[in-house]
Amino acid sequence: MMKYVHRNRVYSYFAGGTLVFAVLAGVFSACLAEESQAERPGGNSKCYVCHPAMKTEELTTNHLGITCDVCHGASTEHMHDEMLMTKPDLLFGRAEVRGMCSKCHEPGGERQVYGRQDHAYPDAVEAFFKKWTGRMRPNGRAVTRDSVCTDCHGTHNISEPLRTQSEGGQPQWVAAFNGRDLTGWQSTAEGSWTVKAGRIIGKPGGNEKGSTLWTEATYDDYLLAMTFKATWPIHAGIWLRSEGSKHSPRIEIIKAKAAFTSSVLVPGKGLALTNLREDLVDYESWNTISVKVEADRIQVWLNGEEIGVVRVAGPAKGKIGLYIDPASKSAELTVREVLVQRLVKPE
Repeated sequence: MMKYVHRNRVYSYFAGGTLVFAVLAGVFSACLAEESQAERPGGNSKCYVCHPAMKTEELTTNHLGITCDVCHGASTEHMHDEMLMTKPDLLFGRAEVRGMCSKCHEPGGERQVYGRQDHAYPDAVEAFFKKWTGRMRPNGRAVTRDSVCTDCHGTHNISEPLRTQSEGGQPQWVAAFNGRDLTGWQSTAEGSWTVKAGRIIGKPGGNEKGSTLWTEATYDDYLLAMTFKATWPIHAGIWLRSEGSKHSPRIEIIKAKAAFTSSVLVPGKGLALTNLREDLVDYESWNTISVKVEADRIQVWLNGEEIGVVRVAGPAKGKIGLYIDPASKSAELTVREVLVQRLVKPE
């Protein structure tokens, strides 16, 4: 995966004709975003050298008075790194986006975080969510009931999206979980998987082999994005392609001494890919595991950071499964969304 107060044009501190002038000036400056930011001292000209797409990107043009360094820090070493290996001083994970935006876009009442109800036109916002929930926006992000600002506004991400092709030449993401019930899924343990408040809730149950919630559909090559949170410690995971009794590799959701969430397990053999970075895991909030499964090649990301690529043998086609190990005892796995995009095999 995830802002829009800039859409609201919070110019309420102006009065009368000054308000009209400010709005017109904002429109004019947005049209000349490239020139205005590039020409004035302290603008974004240095950033545009490597990130030219940000000249006309929505969040950038809607925040012309707020330069990159205001949010991301001076990032001097980042700018001087021609190999693009040094990150900016400040980056914001998905769970931090709303808090970041709320520093300027003040929420109403006693709320600490700006929300849908704070937009200038709440009816239009609700109509937008009714139309787009469960679907992928043109910016490549899916809209859910818990979407953050950047899910709906802009494409404020310098990473190139995974490029795939489907009917009509456009990527098509499908919500495997409809947000209401377990239609399209089957469980190996009755009662272990339920839906509450629009989330899939998984518990180990009494099955000594663990509990798995399988998709009814089967997949060969695909992209997967699953957003979850858990009560820790937990041992859970995602089966990537299961065919009958044959299980393909599993993406682990764990907290161990030498391996963390998004490691890749090969049944009977151990870890084929190990995530050693515990700092990528948000133990208090939501995490998103993204996977590209293509032939015997598995590529894994956690919260936007690539964990690695590994080649492992397994079924060429099968079901996707959400798994909880029986050793997890009273732990719970809460899944907010499961998105799948089939990959078109090259001719």
